[in-house]
Amino acid sequence: MTSSSEIEVTLSNAGLWKKFPSPMEMILTRKTGRKMFPILEYSVDGLDPTATYEIYLHMERMDEYKYRYVNNEWDSYARGDKITPIQKIKHKSGGQTGRLWMDGPISFEQIRLTNNPDLDKKDHIFLQSMHKWLPVITIQKLENGGEDSDYYEEFRMEDVWFMAVTAYQNPAIKCLKIENNNRASGYRETGKHKTNLPTRGIKRKASETFPTPPSSTSPRSKKNSNGHSPISHDIPNPGNRDFSMMGTANQCWMNPYQNVWNHGYKMGQQMVQPAMNSWNMQNLGRPKNTSQEQQGKPINTIVPEFFGLNNLELHLFSSVN
Repeated sequence: MTSSSEIEVTLSNAGLWKKFPSPMEMILTRKTGRKMFPILEYSVDGLDPTATYEIYLHMERMDEYKYRYVNNEWDSYARGDKITPIQKIKHKSGGQTGRLWMDGPISFEQIRLTNNPDLDKKDHIFLQSMHKWLPVITIQKLENGGEDSDYYEEFRMEDVWFMAVTAYQNPAIKCLKIENNNRASGYRETGKHKTNLPTRGIKRKASETFPTPPSSTSPRSKKNSNGHSPISHDIPNPGNRDFSMMGTANQCWMNPYQNVWNHGYKMGQQMVQPAMNSWNMQNLGRPKNTSQEQQGKPINTIVPEFFGLNNLELHLFSSVN
């Protein structure tokens, strides 16, 4: 909008506003207020580059009527509520030179709308629900001492206005806000943010305590005389012990020299030990696929399944002694 002076104010995010059918609807909440979406973001031109200005925003009632949404359209059905005093909100940047104001968009994203007249908080504007509201920009020029001068101008845009509501009335408005607002995750069916946002971390279940590393990280192994693939390690082995039955490159096993759990070929890596429970305690030292006669024998061609720490230690000592 252009006033009688050379100052010009335009809506810098007008393309987003034009996606919505008219009238736009803005939600009011009582406890904390609700931020506007789309936000009010302006561009200013024609200011004195060296002069200092402050910029304010307030909401203006457009008429004397109260509206309701009937048969997919808004109808003025009653006289409006009593008009309340104007609340001007100063932009958070405070006084700035005209050059800085004209350098980039001027955003009032901090504004919150409420229908609670007793909510006295910074950047909160009280509005009456089911009434039409028009945002108004005021540009105030400051004197050299930083005091307000008599010079100020107000700017109104006829196509930038909204209906204040406590719940969306037009389903199309609600759908478009969900689609375009990254913060509207609570309204989506999945309850999640838009898919183009960064992926969050995934919680790992208790049964997934030992993740399997990529196969590309496992070097090729040679089989020993027993036909097993030994685990490569750099720790001393004065007893020339056979580690072939302790697992494969993609399993976790107990390092007898360091008393830590190792995963594959990464020796010495501290790992979380599996939790003991009543099931493990009942099967303590008893491999599932071995008979009573086979248990405890040093030579055993049947590899026992892993059931816990004690089971693994028992097998370790039985294979090396």
